[in-house]
Amino acid sequence: MNRWIKFFCLVLPIVLIIISLLATYFIFTNKAFQIGVTSLIDPNLGASLGNLYGGLIGTLLSASSIFLLIYTIINQKDEAQKNNLKSNFFKMIDYHNQHLINISLPNTNPQHPPKEGKKAFVTFKIQFKRILETIQEISVQENLQLNKSQILDISYVIFYFGIEGSWTTFIVNKLSRYNGFNEELVIKIQKRLMEKDFRGCLLKTNQTHLSSYFRNMYNAIKIVDESTILSDFEKYELIKIYRAQLSNPELYILFFNVLSRFGKKWLQNNFINKYDFIKNIPFEYCDGYDPKHYFPSIKFEEDEY
Repeated sequence: MNRWIKFFCLVLPIVLIIISLLATYFIFTNKAFQIGVTSLIDPNLGASLGNLYGGLIGTLLSASSIFLLIYTIINQKDEAQKNNLKSNFFKMIDYHNQHLINISLPNTNPQHPPKEGKKAFVTFKIQFKRILETIQEISVQENLQLNKSQILDISYVIFYFGIEGSWTTFIVNKLSRYNGFNEELVIKIQKRLMEKDFRGCLLKTNQTHLSSYFRNMYNAIKIVDESTILSDFEKYELIKIYRAQLSNPELYILFFNVLSRFGKKWLQNNFINKYDFIKNIPFEYCDGYDPKHYFPSIKFEEDEY
């Protein structure tokens, strides 16, 4: 609504000024008001001319000033709202980076120090890949007849919530939509994951770190996307700044998060496609899951090479 009001408040003064110029021309070229060079000024004619010019042209110019004032006030209000929104958006990016710094995970090599910050997502990527491979193997061995999307969802649920100890019943309930997923099968998955990592890192929950990480990311994009004062170009450029913060391992985990049950709102709002949010993810990076298949409208970075 504000855009239309601003449009009319900007266009109408221009129209009124043009009308004023045309009226001025017709008034002073009209024979009724023409005065010879040697003629004396007729007071009555001058008064009539003044009343006509002041009443018509003055009113038009005053109206122009009022519309321009309204435009200025609305424009200043919009700029203040834009600045406030951008300030909140950049605060959420700052939170993203602060949260990232505080993530610390055990190294896959026990002789090395923990992985922190962006390096922690390298560990996340390794963990998820091993869980994904395990579910693919068990699906074949147990003849579960799961498709790729179901295997992805099962793997991400296990990766996100963990599967150790008391979480067994919880995971069984979360995966009950899939035939054959009972406590016995979950215990088999636990044992297989323990064989791949004897320290049990693959069984641990990652939701502590990832829940707030993705909520903040989603809400930062949402406040920009829902803005009525930003143009589509401004929205894209702002979210492009957020996208530039993400490393390849972060994009990897984001990709699988969005395709799992946790990504329903992301897909409903079309955030990934609309803002090319994973355009920088490398090809053949997602362990058999092709981003171009799921998000064909994105012009990926490697397409530009």
